[in-house]
Amino acid sequence: MKTIRRFFAVALAVAWSSASFAAEPTIRNLDIRGLRIAGTTTLTIDGDDLGQAPRLLLPFTAKATLKPGGNDKKAAFDVTLGADVVPGYHHLRIVTDGGVSLPVVIGVDRLPQQLVTAPVNELPIALHGTVAGGATVEAKFQGKAKQKVMVEVEALRFGSKLRPIVHLLSPKKLQLAWSWAMTPLHGDTRLEATLPEDGAYTVTLHDVEYAAAAPSFFRLRIGEWGYFDQTFPQAIMNKGKYEVNLIGSATPTAVVVESSEKARLVPIAWPSTAVWSGPRPFIAISSHNELMRDVKSDLVQGLAKPPVAVNGKLLTPFEEHRYRVEVESGKKVRLEVFAERLGSPIDTALVVRNEKGDQLVRAEDSPGTLDPVLEYTVPDKTTSIIVGVVDAQGRGGLRGIYRLVIEPQGAIKDFKLTTNVQRLSLPIGGRIVVPVTVERRGHQGKIDLTLKLPPAVKASGTTIAEGADGTLMTLERAESPFEAVVTTWTGRDDAKNESPLAIKGHPMERVQPWLANEIAIAPSNVKAAEFVVDWRDLPPDVALVPGSKLTLPIKTTRANPKTSVKLTLLTSQITPLVNNQPDPNKAIRQEKPIEIPVNMPNGDVVALTPVDLSAPVYDVTVQAELLDAAKKTIAVAYTPVRRMVVKLPLVVKLDGPSRIEAALNAKTGATIKLQGKVERIGGVKSDVLLALTGLPAGAKADPVTVKADASDFVINVTIPPTTPPGEIKGVKLSGSFAPEPKTPAVRVRSRDVDVTLVLTAPAK
Repeated sequence: MKTIRRFFAVALAVAWSSASFAAEPTIRNLDIRGLRIAGTTTLTIDGDDLGQAPRLLLPFTAKATLKPGGNDKKAAFDVTLGADVVPGYHHLRIVTDGGVSLPVVIGVDRLPQQLVTAPVNELPIALHGTVAGGATVEAKFQGKAKQKVMVEVEALRFGSKLRPIVHLLSPKKLQLAWSWAMTPLHGDTRLEATLPEDGAYTVTLHDVEYAAAAPSFFRLRIGEWGYFDQTFPQAIMNKGKYEVNLIGSATPTAVVVESSEKARLVPIAWPSTAVWSGPRPFIAISSHNELMRDVKSDLVQGLAKPPVAVNGKLLTPFEEHRYRVEVESGKKVRLEVFAERLGSPIDTALVVRNEKGDQLVRAEDSPGTLDPVLEYTVPDKTTSIIVGVVDAQGRGGLRGIYRLVIEPQGAIKDFKLTTNVQRLSLPIGGRIVVPVTVERRGHQGKIDLTLKLPPAVKASGTTIAEGADGTLMTLERAESPFEAVVTTWTGRDDAKNESPLAIKGHPMERVQPWLANEIAIAPSNVKAAEFVVDWRDLPPDVALVPGSKLTLPIKTTRANPKTSVKLTLLTSQITPLVNNQPDPNKAIRQEKPIEIPVNMPNGDVVALTPVDLSAPVYDVTVQAELLDAAKKTIAVAYTPVRRMVVKLPLVVKLDGPSRIEAALNAKTGATIKLQGKVERIGGVKSDVLLALTGLPAGAKADPVTVKADASDFVINVTIPPTTPPGEIKGVKLSGSFAPEPKTPAVRVRSRDVDVTLVLTAPAK
């Protein structure tokens, strides 16, 4: 599987299938993508491997009755919800003897739910259907003069590829209103109108280019209901109670939210009034000092010392909010605006000015968003800068909300955990491997994962090592059964900072972020003992050596020896990027495809190790796929995960201490001699090039080559007489060699040796 900044190869979502076992169920389509609170909704699921008695898995209590007449490809349910179910977006899954399906997003509210093809007899209502290619879908309803009506489409927010445009036509077929993609709705759309007369009104829906790609399902709501699109402020501090304004269909509603030190966000309870529909509002929790824009002043507003954040609104066209920020001369400061990513309709830009108001630098869009991010190096002798926030399009309004975050470089110690696994179907007595990656932001320490698991399931590999890219966790199931559950996992560092494990690229990550943290776990009736893969005499101290090959011996046990086995190497490495794209040549990768033929129990996977490995350890496993005669995967198994250290084949050592003193001469400066040895490991027989970096201006140290038959070295460092006395830190000594003479530019480096030079003043 090719991914950006994910593990090099992961293929976990592979179904089991055989004559005696069911495969994981699949939902291809759901005709009604919504459920009615305090009511009953009938929905039909089209899919594969639904079995004879599928069950719904929902995150709240519901009575789901399977209707007769279903089969392996189709199942219908009557679903009844109580009055206490919370409106919002939720996940729906199917559970069978083969495991659990991937989730689909549904809207849950008090609106009646029906197909768009059925007559509309009441408002408000939620209609469901699909737009095929260039087709236009129509819905008709009876309206009254002066009646207020909203029409809203939910598609992209649910994971559909439909880019909706909606029109409202009068009884005379005249267009009263239309609407297309809206930023607060993350590409979906909404219109509001007052009806001019009694009669039959028509709503039409189509794709923006009349070319809807599959899947192109939608949920079309018509009538009046309550909704909230934004919160202000957009974040609150992680201690105390705060007033938060909810902005939506009515006058902004103020609610009091109690913060939490552990949570990254808090869902906000719906007010007791109105019929609420749409995504549930939430507020982000911040460890920064969260401030508010002073709306009574047009002057430059002073901020607390960074790290700090300020929440504001650009209310009028071409308005600019300016802030004075304390900075350190010569240091970097990171400036970031959150607006478009949080549903604000403005296109913000960042402007850095000096105290005179002169523009020094401007930043606008950043990768994947209209929001700007700027890392600014503070000029010499500068102790403050003016940071401005503007709308690049010159707009403004009550919904022109933004959050400006200012952080000194290196001040933030944070991390984010992701995986690409949304479901786990565990075989009887079997194991499955779950990859977890960590995006480190100033945090290099270890991270411990806390998992909520059924009693029959045990986890190992739940610690991400210091400096590592991630971990390959192993989940193992005993033979005892358990009920399918939806769970969330959390990582914690030594400072007790917590972060939830999120599904990479989840469509709900911006809309209702907690849905991106849900992982479903279900039992499967597959017996793991019928197909087992393990290491074959792999040494316990095996290591990863940069620039070399590593042979991984594999053995298999399979009930049917007439099957073949495909082997795939999986690691915890995040593939490094080149030109913003993953470069497989920089990854720990499989030398060639390996398939163990029929009647053969053993095979070898050869791993190619790149010359540069940034982490100290990596987890390694081999995924084995059992193939039938048609080369279809019928079972998957994994070797035990091995955590392998990175063992550099070259070590550079100084003969003496790394802190070296020298006296300056007023005319000649100083000459410092570095002596030491290079140690070659694992049969390396190459010339070693030594280099010294981080020297002050004017200082010089020529590179030195240590021949293949030698180990001692001497490096002479010359310091000019103009160099001021004192400590010189940040000097680093390293060595490198070319493992392949044909590619001398591809080199394996040693670890750096930190050197401190101490220069004393010339004698008077």
